Amino acid sequence: MIPNVIHLTFGFSPDFGGKPFSLVHYVCLRSMVAVNDPDRVFLYYAHEPSGEWWERALEHVTPVRVQPPTSIGGVPLRHPAHQSDVVRLEKLLEHGGIYLDMDILCVRPFHELREADVVLGEQAAFVDGRLSVDGLCNAVILARPQAPFLRRWLDGFDPATSLWSGFRSTGRDELWDEMSVQYPAHLARLYPDEVTVEGWRSFFWPSWRQADLQQLFTDDDTGAYPGAYCHHLWETLAWRDHLADLTPQRIKEGSSRFCVLAQQYI
Repeated sequence: MIPNVIHLTFGFSPDFGGKPFSLVHYVCLRSMVAVNDPDRVFLYYAHEPSGEWWERALEHVTPVRVQPPTSIGGVPLRHPAHQSDVVRLEKLLEHGGIYLDMDILCVRPFHELREADVVLGEQAAFVDGRLSVDGLCNAVILARPQAPFLRRWLDGFDPATSLWSGFRSTGRDELWDEMSVQYPAHLARLYPDEVTVEGWRSFFWPSWRQADLQQLFTDDDTGAYPGAYCHHLWETLAWRDHLADLTPQRIKEGSSRFCVLAQQYI
């Protein structure tokens, strides 16, 4: 089975991308541990966080300092997010387990998914009333060690071994989700036997669109999320309005989906 080990990344830039380790990250970490009961939790970082919530998080994780890759296959990796993309694949190839972004709030164990070789989930949103699937998002990855799909994915960062020729002529550091969402979806079409694809409700719903962020952080919780294993909090888009000034009191008094789920972890 896929090892019940969780891998996390954080702090690949000195300023933490303007989003330091905060209450929301601690809440998400607590949910990962409480829901999945992992054997170990590894957090890979280049710049160590600090503060109250980091000190509390150290009770639950094994911190591992890493040197982020600056290039792969001769292609520069300038953005910390893309460096993290590579590190997560390397660690999963070596050890296997469950990779989660630090803004993943778990609600149901991944245990029943751990018999597959690799598991990814659809990233989707409703546009003009119709469901549009963007690809397969790398914010949640379950994988066995040395899974062929992961090797193909990592090889795709190198233009010499990429299976999508378009990557050779595009500035991949300027395209946010090229290797993290679009390419794994391309590989899944080529090698469907090497990956199990979970539907859009499993990992990434509500979506990143503003109406869905409001549903997650502002509207009263309806509990209408059938099949969800976790929720992606989309912190890049939600930080300013919903997460930067989050306090335990706001969580305790809130009635949104996020607050109702987070209340048990503070």
